[in-house]
Amino acid sequence: MTYENIIVVGATGLVGIEFIKLFENKDNLILISFNNVGKICPFTGLEFKGLKDIDYSKNNIYINCANSDQAIEIANKMNSNSYLIDNSSQFRMNENIPLIIPEINFEDIKNYNSRIIANPNCSTIILAMLLNPFIKNKHNIKRIIVSTYQAASGAGKVGLDELLIQTNEFVMKKELTTNYWKQQYLFNTFVHNSPIESNGYCQEENKLINETTKIFNTKIKISPTCVRVPVLRSHCESVNIEFENEIDFDTIINLIKNENETLELINDDHNFPSSISSNNKHQVQVGHIRQDLSLDENKGWNFWISGDQLLRGAAYNAYLIMLKIFNL
Repeated sequence: MTYENIIVVGATGLVGIEFIKLFENKDNLILISFNNVGKICPFTGLEFKGLKDIDYSKNNIYINCANSDQAIEIANKMNSNSYLIDNSSQFRMNENIPLIIPEINFEDIKNYNSRIIANPNCSTIILAMLLNPFIKNKHNIKRIIVSTYQAASGAGKVGLDELLIQTNEFVMKKELTTNYWKQQYLFNTFVHNSPIESNGYCQEENKLINETTKIFNTKIKISPTCVRVPVLRSHCESVNIEFENEIDFDTIINLIKNENETLELINDDHNFPSSISSNNKHQVQVGHIRQDLSLDENKGWNFWISGDQLLRGAAYNAYLIMLKIFNL
């Protein structure tokens, strides 16, 4: 099917900007902004439109880079031939809607009668990239312990801006602004600021558990801790995997190298992934690979990974979904 327009809702947000920067051909691209209507996008030369300018009668592909309210509005108004690729959390755990990482489970959409496709959470995508070569090659996982180190930009522009504001205020010896973070973020770390839910885990931690289970369609035991760190971009994760059976170092290295489109191995002496090294990259970086010495030999392994949560963990994943929709 030919789609008349690709409509990016929330085109001036951090994820929206990364998404539109991926386009070489700007034909039929419509950028929706809430606060910049009539202004010109510096990356495309296109004029920002408003929500009222959307023609829902056309066969469009909608990319929602805004919030859940906009996802619901688009889903209710779009025609039956259109697709919505949603970056919000609104539809991720809906049993009637696929949760897709194209390199892992795009074929799952055949099991759903849905024109909505949910984009997973950024920390989930980054973790799933590491897990995929093991799971698809039948190296069964017994359990995972993961700790995330999540950048300010994962909270959107308002969270990123307040970290930068605090940085300037600290240098100028001024009182720190805490309107968004509710505490000092600069030179600090704290448990992820999403709500604490009934099981005692914060919402971000529960997303890691529930979304990973849905993507791989298997009951993976995951124990997560999600932490905010005062960096601008890219999430890092410490991942401990206990396997059902032994797996040796060389096998692990070969599995990672075989995924060179999604994983980049950086595992030389003290040359490991960092919050900066994965910026603007489509791959998740993997390094500091070593045995878990508390388990039987070759049964447990530790990994340090880093991924650009705005790009690999959001915009690029949505872009790949869109490309595959064109070929349906």
